[in-house]
Amino acid sequence: MACGEFYVIQEGDTLFTIAAQFNTTPENILRLNSALEADNLPIGRRICVISATEQPVTCPLGTLPYNINQGDTILSIAMRFGTTVEALLSANPDVDPYNLQVGQRICIAQSFQEPPECPTRNFYVIRRGDTLRAIAASFGVSVADIRRLNPDLTPSNLVIGQIICIPAAPSPIEIIVNISAKRLTVYRNGSIYREYIVATGKPETPTPVGVFEVVNKEIDPGGPYGTRWLGLSARGYGIHGTNNPASIGTAASNGCIRMYNEDIEALFDITVVGTPVRILP
Repeated sequence: MACGEFYVIQEGDTLFTIAAQFNTTPENILRLNSALEADNLPIGRRICVISATEQPVTCPLGTLPYNINQGDTILSIAMRFGTTVEALLSANPDVDPYNLQVGQRICIAQSFQEPPECPTRNFYVIRRGDTLRAIAASFGVSVADIRRLNPDLTPSNLVIGQIICIPAAPSPIEIIVNISAKRLTVYRNGSIYREYIVATGKPETPTPVGVFEVVNKEIDPGGPYGTRWLGLSARGYGIHGTNNPASIGTAASNGCIRMYNEDIEALFDITVVGTPVRILP
């Protein structure tokens, strides 16, 4: 398998520390190593790592990032995502369709989809490999409850990028933001589940410290807010994507918490309205 670089997992490693070492993100590592589990890193295991400098950090708004897998062709990718070879090549003018590399990132144009009516405001965007049973289990709700809120949903034909409504339920996660470390950590059942590098407020517009909760979720707010928005009970503040990925890891915002678009999309899909968010100095 062609790979930017291989790394052997050492004692004490986490996805966050490995990602920081290679100037990439935990999400990128998981995408390149499909059998790898974030909370189970076997010492001595050889994994593939591609640094963020070797591929775009994010894809433009309206496109979906995709990492080439072994055996992929432009045609097979187009068929998988319901698009055309011409549309893929148009969105990726620098890609050689006859020389795709495993781990190489391309951007897949998505047709705009209005979010469905969702009284809970708990939107979820279907990802590759999802099943309705797995989605229901991750949020602690039933398949029947999801189908009641999404009457037009066909469980056997989930479409990548499709937006569905999730029933209200106690949050399965807790989010902790450490301002000084520029780090957002997701805890699930008391254990670290995911970690991300973030941007926080400038000295003159600091990020508020305290205990809050997610009060709303928005898809594709655009502009400086990137591809996703998680509004907080601290009025006017939220966790969101960005159109300035170079600012991540710095004190650059007006008080909100910025993330790479690909990271906020992953966080968005595991967060429900009511999720507690603790922000530390």
